[in-house]
Amino acid sequence: MSTILNIRCAGTAVSQLFILNEKQQQLQKYQIAFQSTVSNVKVENLERKSSDVEWQKALPYKSIPRLTRYQMMRGFLKGGEFANLSLNDFVFKCRERLGDIYRLPGVIGQPDSVVLFNVDDFEKVYRTEGMWPSRPGTDAVRYYRQNRKDGFFKETMGLNDNGENWAKFRHEVNPVLMQPKNAKLYLDPLQKVNLEFLERIRDIRDPQSLEVPDNFFVDINHLAFDSVAVVALDHEFGLIRKNPDLEEVKILCEHMSAFLKSIYDLGIKPSFYKYITTPTYRRFAKSMDLIFDITNHYVNEALARLAVNPSKDGEERSVLEKLLKINRKTAIVMAMDMLMAGVDGTSSAITAILLCIAKNPAKQQKLRKELLAVLPHRNDQFTIENMKQLPYLRACIKEALRFYPLAFGNAREIGANIVLSGYQVPKGTGALISTNMLPNEELFFPRPREYIPERWLRMAHATLPDGERLIAENVNKFINLPFGFGPRSCVGRRIVEIEMELTLANLVRNFSIEYNYPVKKPFTYHLISTPAIPLKFKFADLK
Repeated sequence: MSTILNIRCAGTAVSQLFILNEKQQQLQKYQIAFQSTVSNVKVENLERKSSDVEWQKALPYKSIPRLTRYQMMRGFLKGGEFANLSLNDFVFKCRERLGDIYRLPGVIGQPDSVVLFNVDDFEKVYRTEGMWPSRPGTDAVRYYRQNRKDGFFKETMGLNDNGENWAKFRHEVNPVLMQPKNAKLYLDPLQKVNLEFLERIRDIRDPQSLEVPDNFFVDINHLAFDSVAVVALDHEFGLIRKNPDLEEVKILCEHMSAFLKSIYDLGIKPSFYKYITTPTYRRFAKSMDLIFDITNHYVNEALARLAVNPSKDGEERSVLEKLLKINRKTAIVMAMDMLMAGVDGTSSAITAILLCIAKNPAKQQKLRKELLAVLPHRNDQFTIENMKQLPYLRACIKEALRFYPLAFGNAREIGANIVLSGYQVPKGTGALISTNMLPNEELFFPRPREYIPERWLRMAHATLPDGERLIAENVNKFINLPFGFGPRSCVGRRIVEIEMELTLANLVRNFSIEYNYPVKKPFTYHLISTPAIPLKFKFADLK
């Protein structure tokens, strides 16, 4: 009996000791967590103090080199020094005069903004943008949507909104558009459109010279439209070959660029559109009305079609169906935003890629070799899996977008009081960040005016056989951001990437591509690049 009692007592002691040890371990965890919290607070306080010291030592905001309000107003009037300049030409002209940071004063109700060319400033802006980054420049779109008489956009203004409403919209659409597992939703319909493009080239090229007509950009634009529309509207328009004269869609394509043009004409240039309805705003609103009406029509058509033939259990739904599951307005607004942002930009990007690959036959052959190693037969289909095995394909595209930047860079609203290039810049100031123009400068990319896709291959360590580096050491990662950065990066990035990859891969697999004309200044810039030369590519069939 005493033995049992002793065992019980021993067991109780062990149990108590175990509980005590557990409590001590828990206490240690709390102490470690507390110490960690205290440490983090100390670090944050030190950073804040350091930031405060930097702020106090910095030059005041008003001392940033700037244009005066009079210079802004007079410069953009008819006959003024900025009147006929694109955005790129305007900001570079000001850079020559004012330096790598300068201020554009707010006029006619617009806020001030700073233009940044100093790479050290880029990260500061991005790192302080917060959870809900605000993007200036799209006020005209918000103004239009806020003032539509039917109040359609009252619940959401889509990707062009700011603050919590923008965050809510992105939270709803991101899982549909950005998750890698959904990429297969885009691949098959995009491939089908792409193969139509190959046949279109064979239809329109000259039988003797094998060159396509001067206006080949129209066909590239139709490719981009059909590709975006088949995803956004779940509808095969056939603009490339079957219905090239579809009047409604041709008009839509013509008006699509109004959205991008408005960011410069109504967001940076002085404009009275919020006070009186200017001719520029009237044209813009007309384009927005047309885009809304056509998009609304096709989304409603898709709803009717799906009501008759719903997806079966276990069958993968289209992108539009997934968006409609959220709600009808989200689907319509997202479709509009995809069309407005995705067609013109993708068309110009594909043009840039083709110019680079056509003028660099050795790189074209190297790419063809990679493609044939992964897909040896012309009828082999692209899959998500085999596309992962094409690093040189992606490098060719990335280098083309460095060589011919699609746009000046990115725009942000400064998220906190920060010091940029030694100047105080207050929270809420707009910033134009030249992330995409600096890659053409020797400081960051040696031999910048040479097309060298090898820069982007990890296994090459960005060097040439003679040891010369192709990317400057410790190059700032915030340079060359064609799809933006952070929460406000392009929501349709994966769709556009697949479209560019398919287009280049299919063309190189089927044709030898040449461009036998000068390519000096091949693009003009308004907000994004637009071809300024006839695109008479030669497409010779491969044996």
